[in-house]
Amino acid sequence: MLILSRKPDESLIIEVDGLDEPIEIIITELNANQVRLGIQAPQGCKIWRKELLQTVEYNKQAAAAASASGIRGVASKLTSKTKSPEKNNTGKN
Repeated sequence: MLILSRKPDESLIIEVDGLDEPIEIIITELNANQVRLGIQAPQGCKIWRKELLQTVEYNKQAAAAASASGIRGVASKLTSKTKSPEKNNTGKN
């Protein structure tokens, strides 16, 4: 891991083999508990917050582990509930 010190309005450049444009990370603001970053990257470059990427990966793994018959069973239960006619509760007996 590379650890750098930067001040507001300073930046660092990341060059990636195969990309024509570098990625620039700019320190835009420093507070006691937070750093604000600006990121300039080539179009098509995906930038993720780590916790969001972990959630996406977890969901992909869970979907891959789910059985097709189990998914069909849940889907059919949801479909049958939405197709069943609602009872008319007018209050009259």
